[in-house]
Amino acid sequence: MTAREVERVFERAAGRRRLVQLTDAAGHTRAVHPYMVYVTAAGRRMLHSYQVEGYSEHGNSSGWKNVRPSSFVEARELDEEFDARRDYNPFRENQFAVVIYAAPTADGRVRRPDSP
Repeated sequence: MTAREVERVFERAAGRRRLVQLTDAAGHTRAVHPYMVYVTAAGRRMLHSYQVEGYSEHGNSSGWKNVRPSSFVEARELDEEFDARRDYNPFRENQFAVVIYAAPTADGRVRRPDSP
C-alpha cells in the first residue's frame, strides 16, 4: 500500500467514525481513532489520531499520535465505531499548518481543508 492509499483509508474511516488498524513494515499493528491528515510547517504529511491499542515506538500504547502515512504498509478500516473525543482540536494552526482532511469535532465544528 502506498502512503496515499493509507491516507484514503484513514480519511474514509474518519468520516464514518470507525477505527483503523495500521500495520508497519515490521508487522506491528495499532488500532486508532482517525482524525486528520495534515502537513507540518516543515512539509511532512502526517496522520493525527488517538491510539487505543497496539504497538508504539515510545511505549505509550494509547494517546494522541502524529505519524507519517509512509510509516505503514497497510491500513484497514475496522467495524468498530467510536465517538469523537472532546479533546480533539483541529484548529491549532501552529501544529496543523495545512489541513488535507479533518473530521468534525465532538460538537460538530469542522476545519475545512486548506488550499494548496
